[in-house]
Amino acid sequence: MVGGVLNALTKKQPKPRGFRYIPRYYNADKEAFNTYLEKLRSERDAKESGTYVPNFKGKFTSRIHQKSAAQKQIAAYNMRLFVVLIAVCVAGYYILNTGMIGHMIENFLNTFSKKDGLY
Repeated sequence: MVGGVLNALTKKQPKPRGFRYIPRYYNADKEAFNTYLEKLRSERDAKESGTYVPNFKGKFTSRIHQKSAAQKQIAAYNMRLFVVLIAVCVAGYYILNTGMIGHMIENFLNTFSKKDGLY
């Protein structure tokens, strides 16, 4: 009886079957971040060894000048709105300056006047 308990306590337990799931998802942002980290680590290692040359014209200046897709859409919308407003202003100026409204009202009133017999 003692031998069976002793065997059970000293016997190597079998390993459970593992779950070997390898995801097939690719995250481009994570990949870019990992390459950026590797670049920083290599720069840090170069700095520690004494051969480090800092990159002053790095990503900061390039990201300032980059426009996102939303900013480009807003800029296109603003330009379209500006062009439409200019066209409306030019048309309004033309209508008011040439006296088209006065001629139209005069023709309308002449059409329905008493002397023509319609009124």
